[in-house]
Order: sequence, then C-alpha cells, then structure tokens
Amino acid sequence: MVNKTELYRKALQRYGADAQLAKLAEEASELSAAVIRNLLCRGDERAMAEEIADVEIMIEQHRQNGMGQLIDFFKQQKLERLNQLLKDGGV
Repeated sequence: MVNKTELYRKALQRYGADAQLAKLAEEASELSAAVIRNLLCRGDERAMAEEIADVEIMIEQHRQNGMGQLIDFFKQQKLERLNQLLKDGGV
C-alpha cells in the first residue's frame, strides 16, 4: 500500500504549493462537469467516482499541507448547520 503522507509530501515538493492549488481547482472543475453529465444521463457513476477520488486526493494533500484544522473547523460548522436545517424541516 502506498504511504500517502510521503507521497503527498513529495508531490508538494516537486510541483509546489501554487501548482497543487491549481490542480485542486482543475480536479474540482472536472468533478463538476462529471456530475452535470451524470445528471443529464450522458455520464456514468464510474466516471464521477473517478473524479471524486481525484478531488479527495487533492483535498488530502492540502490537509497535510497545513489546512487540516481549518478545513475541519468549517466542516464542523457546516455539519451543524445541516443538522439544524434537517431538524427545522428547512431546505
């Protein structure tokens, strides 16, 4: 099995932080396109799952690169908001 921590460190070292941010944006855009294709019945779940995996990998890299705590902070806030919306019957 691949040591993700080491792999992410090497990727950041080789490509640099700015390039990895650009890659995250690229992968997020590709995921967005795959979701739309899937909704329009022109794509498939397999292609969408592949793009989700790409985005998760890039997010993991940014977590490791010092954004983990901040991501967790906002994620917790959003989960609490979703929980409240579901309790209130909101949209």
